[in-house]
Amino acid sequence: MSVQPASLQLGYEPLPAVSRWRPVIRFIRTQPFGTAGLILLIVVVVGALAAPWISTHDPQQFSGDVLLGPSWDHPMGTTRDGKDVFARVLYGGRVSLKVGVAVVVVSIIGGTLLALAAGYIGGVVDFVLSRLAELLISFPAILLALTLRTSIGNDIPNLPLLSQGEILVIISICILFTPSIFRIMRGAVLEQRGAQYVEAARVVGAHEVRIMLRHVLPNLAGLMIVVTSTALPGAILTESGLSFLGVGVAVGTPSWGADLSGSARSFFVRAPWIAIFPGLALSITVLGFNLLGDALRDSLDPRLRGRI
Repeated sequence: MSVQPASLQLGYEPLPAVSRWRPVIRFIRTQPFGTAGLILLIVVVVGALAAPWISTHDPQQFSGDVLLGPSWDHPMGTTRDGKDVFARVLYGGRVSLKVGVAVVVVSIIGGTLLALAAGYIGGVVDFVLSRLAELLISFPAILLALTLRTSIGNDIPNLPLLSQGEILVIISICILFTPSIFRIMRGAVLEQRGAQYVEAARVVGAHEVRIMLRHVLPNLAGLMIVVTSTALPGAILTESGLSFLGVGVAVGTPSWGADLSGSARSFFVRAPWIAIFPGLALSITVLGFNLLGDALRDSLDPRLRGRI
């Protein structure tokens, strides 16, 4: 006797492949700019991940040619130190993406948990966390990040995927970004706290912690996705700014911000390619995240979904 699949025994059939991809197809059709941003980000991510195979030069090794213009051997030329610009742009994407993703993941998790505690519990907890967030937000962003980066000690060990300089940058930017994300998520928690499904959960005797984690938190997923896509370019720009000021990653490490700073600026007129390509890579990455973030916001916002 043949045994039918569980899906047929329960009386329904699996969704066809076209139905599974329907949201993606709809996003591509209705959000051309968001799709373009996604394509740009895919190119940047693939270039960063495949850097050892795409580039034949070591980004920190002297190639023998100083301030050489774009050529077949050096598609983006060389720096004043004889380093291949193409290799440094590819490997610099690794640094920016690692720092950006780490900052956003930590800030989103920390800001959301603090927002759940403040918005749902309220009282003294909400007052203290909100005032502390307002205090940190009141400082100029780059000045606060610069102060935090220089004040954090250097007694931090390297991790398998992160160097000491990258860890210090991530910590300083997380302290900068978490209060802003906390304020955004707190407003959403306050809105969800008064929803009918929360009242219904209380009526049936659900514990407050269960309501927060099983009911309120899943309803914040859409906002968390949008905040992630919009916070990533800010984190990348902040890392580049700190590296530009000389307090980012370690000296010599490929970084888009570091390659635009220091004595390299004295050669921008003579060798403009050492500024054009790192700046272009940074601009394309930020543009891609901004386009994708705007598209995700329009797609996930129910108030705008009917207008698309």
